[in-house]
Amino acid sequence: MLTNQEAKYLLDLEKVLINPNQTIDLSKKKNRLELISHQDSDHNFLVEITTNQKIILKTSIHHLESNFYVGLLRIDYRGGHHNPTNILPTLPDILIPYADKWFNPTESHMHIYVEGYRPLAWAIPLSDIDFPIKDITQPSDLSDLIFNFARRINLKSLINIQQSIL
Repeated sequence: MLTNQEAKYLLDLEKVLINPNQTIDLSKKKNRLELISHQDSDHNFLVEITTNQKIILKTSIHHLESNFYVGLLRIDYRGGHHNPTNILPTLPDILIPYADKWFNPTESHMHIYVEGYRPLAWAIPLSDIDFPIKDITQPSDLSDLIFNFARRINLKSLINIQQSIL
């Protein structure tokens, strides 16, 4: 597994789309984007944008490591979650107040990789952090979310988004 510092390093790396012509089609239930970093070519990444019956939108980035994925960051809209109760020394101070917190499906939240826990076991409410898209209330919010998530993970490629027809 990764340390917190390694996870931060991976998130901070500049990334580009492997296929620069790829389009995100918001009418699909799942979109996958494969990313690489020219700063450190030993690492590959996968971004997934998923909708399902339970969660209106889930956007995540995974580090591809030895043929398995390690979740680094995920944002959930309309998804429930329960944070762990135990506090390890590796838990960042910002997450300590959220130990044993239950997120109901109306509370949008960001999952964060924390060393010593299963990947993305910890989350923090979007209302308590500096992420501009707090909720999805209209179709344009989806594009704004994707662009802001791309900024958050340091994706330098232009993103093409095909809006779904409502």
